[in-house]
Amino acid sequence: MKLSNQPLLPGLFKKRLNRFLAEVLIDGQKHGVHVPNTGRMRELLLTDAKVLVSYNPAPERKTEYTLRLVMNNGIWVSVDSGLANKIAAQYLSDCPEISALRSEVTYQKSRFDFYACKDGKATYYEVKSVNLLVDGIAKFPDAPTKRGAKHLRELMDAYENGFGAGVLFFVMRADAKAFSPNWDTDSEFSRLLGQCHSLGLEIRALSCDIDGINIKILEELPVQWV
Repeated sequence: MKLSNQPLLPGLFKKRLNRFLAEVLIDGQKHGVHVPNTGRMRELLLTDAKVLVSYNPAPERKTEYTLRLVMNNGIWVSVDSGLANKIAAQYLSDCPEISALRSEVTYQKSRFDFYACKDGKATYYEVKSVNLLVDGIAKFPDAPTKRGAKHLRELMDAYENGFGAGVLFFVMRADAKAFSPNWDTDSEFSRLLGQCHSLGLEIRALSCDIDGINIKILEELPVQWV
């Protein structure tokens, strides 16, 4: 799958100004660039790190550019959390056991990323974008996430009411050997994810290869619970 309909532009990362804004050197000039990810990403957003940005001018936007990829340990890593949902849609659509797929579907007072009819059963999925790597292990989250914990509780509620449910972690880099919840950063999310697993919810982690133009799923990663 292509990362963008237009070629991405090279730059050098300078600094993060706030959660959603960074400064990037593009063609010798510093520009404010939108950061489409609320994670900390401290190990990725380093001064003078090579980056790729998209050019998205629009009257309602505060910046003309959006940060998409960062070079880390010689590979491209996606920092665009929305990309995980795009590749998840393709992945789920290609699953032979899924006969229907919709995005942003409401369940009671909750909204999940995807609804799928899987083997004839209504199933809800949440998608998480992962770019933190620690000693070869991809970890999520890289910052405490009350919203993420809320999603897990809602998925367990759906599962206990007869629906299928699962969490798909898309590891947006090619060098991960396994996946683990990040206990050190968010013990509550990690505990709830383990509870989801114990109940029988579908918990999967898939690594992705990114070459700066395209993204593809490489393999399913083992999940480490301890």
